[in-house]
Amino acid sequence: MWSTLIAVVGTLAGAALASLTAHWTDRRARAAEHRQQVLDATAQLLAAALAYRERFWLQIADLRDGAPPSREGRADLYRARSAVTAAFDRLALTTTDPELTTIALEAAWSAIDLSDIPLGGVRDGRFDAVVEAALDAGRERSRDAHTALRDAVRAR
Repeated sequence: MWSTLIAVVGTLAGAALASLTAHWTDRRARAAEHRQQVLDATAQLLAAALAYRERFWLQIADLRDGAPPSREGRADLYRARSAVTAAFDRLALTTTDPELTTIALEAAWSAIDLSDIPLGGVRDGRFDAVVEAALDAGRERSRDAHTALRDAVRAR
């Protein structure tokens, strides 16, 4: 009788341990998969913000060189803005970390907000001093936000 009881308890303990091990393994696999999804979504947002900034600064360079604004350039900037918005939405829907979402929002908007700087006219290849200062500040803000997002994701 005791041997039967020990065998049953041993079998139940083995089954419980196997179940618990499977549960822990599954949780770790899901956590790793989620982390990879967050990394992928962050990389997409960083790339989209970088592409937006590139298009914006190319447009600024064209204006400084005396080229008039073009419909194509404006359309490219709008498409790039939509890519930033879509990438942010993907990250916001993927992560459960509100602090990361806030940092990502700053990275997205610091790039998009560049186009809100009122430019005015160009003289001798430069905007007036106030506009140039605003462009410099916007450049630094967007770079800092980009770096902050990359560093925040790497730290998590």
